[in-house]
Amino acid sequence: MAVNLVSKYSSQVDEVIRKGLLSTPGTNNDVEFGGAQTVTVYSMETAPLNDYNANSTTNRYGTPVELQDSTQEMKMTQQKSFTFTIDKTFEADSPEGVRNAGKALQRQIEQVIIPEIDRYRFAKLSEKAGTKSYGEITAENAYEAFIAANTAITDEEFPVENRVAFCSNGFIELLKKDSLHFTKATEIAQDRIVFKGMVGDCDGVAIIAVPKRRLPAGVSFIITHPMCAPAPVKLQEYKIHKDPPGIAGNLVEGLLYHDIFVFDKKKKAIAVQYGALGEIGVTIDSSEVSGNVILKAEGDLNGGTLVYKSGSSVTAPKLGDDISSWTEFENGGNVAAKSGDKLMVALKDSEGKCVALSEVNNITAG
Repeated sequence: MAVNLVSKYSSQVDEVIRKGLLSTPGTNNDVEFGGAQTVTVYSMETAPLNDYNANSTTNRYGTPVELQDSTQEMKMTQQKSFTFTIDKTFEADSPEGVRNAGKALQRQIEQVIIPEIDRYRFAKLSEKAGTKSYGEITAENAYEAFIAANTAITDEEFPVENRVAFCSNGFIELLKKDSLHFTKATEIAQDRIVFKGMVGDCDGVAIIAVPKRRLPAGVSFIITHPMCAPAPVKLQEYKIHKDPPGIAGNLVEGLLYHDIFVFDKKKKAIAVQYGALGEIGVTIDSSEVSGNVILKAEGDLNGGTLVYKSGSSVTAPKLGDDISSWTEFENGGNVAAKSGDKLMVALKDSEGKCVALSEVNNITAG
């Protein structure tokens, strides 16, 4: 027997996800599903201004032009799934409720699904941001960096109302030291605290605290407006199968089909600040192939592409340095390096800039 939680518990599941997501205030649902893997977004163009001609007998306002619209089809790519079992004998031997399938599914949603959606959305917002800046953030320059990014958006004539800033907790701690410009949530009228994770206000922008692991590597904050990015969830399906063939107990399955897109004409309403190098840990196995090593990286890897550099000497780049010439590699795969070489791993963002870095590693013979 299968219990389809989408049909039976859809409102509860949707509520759990909606409340758990931190990225929701920076996105919208203004999309229409098209083909099997596409969503269609509509936008209207504007008309040019003319010089009014009071002496004209026909078109005093100018020659009418038909207002055009445009559509943008975007292909969805994020199809994520999971499955696990809870054996009936293990459940019987455990304290009551510990191995409950419903509770296990809720944990899966709260601890795996929700953080994954946030990580993906924040990475895409950062990748497509029209304004990017790099530089170490301190208590002395945190507010100035925030104002500079927010002003860049304002100068592009995007709405001030409803902007939100997704900030690392480290950045917020620095911002809090500037009591003149940062307003704590406890000092804001309660009807304005409408977002999950909102901890205050700066320059009229709602500040939402985001755990470091959900933000792209190196990011201190992202300022955006929900009109910039539709984030469709085309399908979410969660099931608990009781005693399916071959299993005594519960089989739990989940499927999530989602994505986020940034309008080209509105990406300048997104600003991202990279304020601290992410940290990368490296494991090197030089035992298998001569002249190559197996390279595994872990740590701050979200929102960029892994690259490495090896040789007799390697100079460490700084935050924001151009490392587009470094070699990309597949995590856990072979890379060219020989005994005696130095090797360093980095994460480059969409601009080819360094946002996370490992220590220099010495290659030894396998």
